[in-house]
Amino acid sequence: MRAARVIHTCGQPGKYYGITNIYLEDRDAGVKWWTMDSDVSDTALINRATNTRLYGVQTAPTTASGIETRYDSIATSFDVSNATSETLANRLRRAVRDHTGPYPPHVLDLACGTGRVLDLELAMPERYAGVDASAPMLNQLVRKHPSVARLYPMRVEEALANGHFTERQFDVVTLIVGDDDAFSSEVAASARKIANRVFIHAVGNEVETYVR
Repeated sequence: MRAARVIHTCGQPGKYYGITNIYLEDRDAGVKWWTMDSDVSDTALINRATNTRLYGVQTAPTTASGIETRYDSIATSFDVSNATSETLANRLRRAVRDHTGPYPPHVLDLACGTGRVLDLELAMPERYAGVDASAPMLNQLVRKHPSVARLYPMRVEEALANGHFTERQFDVVTLIVGDDDAFSSEVAASARKIANRVFIHAVGNEVETYVR
């Protein structure tokens, strides 16, 4: 299981036809390793093959950010040790439901981590974009939601400052963080401008909504 966690921490998403896996490549040796279990803790077999062949259209999102974060080493166990409380889940669902129409919204999830917004079915993967600096956390998101439309592997501050998004681009913008991960008011203000309907800002179990 330890080897599997290394693969999912240090690897990158790739496609085997319609299946998305996380591959760890050794370019000098010309080989790659991957697992195919739904949960890393269930790994019973690690696959190995040459890395000179690809299969199908390679549309898997890139998760490499070149940034080390304190979440990298715990990404493969993050969902188990940081489960979303029912209180927070219900508040987030209500915030999205009350401020969106009959069609699935386009959602920008800032500091998306392993994809809590998708796990709670607040957005469809095909209408979702996530921003996070931790490649291992994004790898977990891709494993769970391989059809995700777009990922931005970078710091939230960088994504907001460098013109990646325009005003009112997304129906819903979320910024959901833990008590010790709060962003500055300037970041929240910039994120709010990208929302066409509602900006949802949660710290811990406390949720605030800003309606356009």
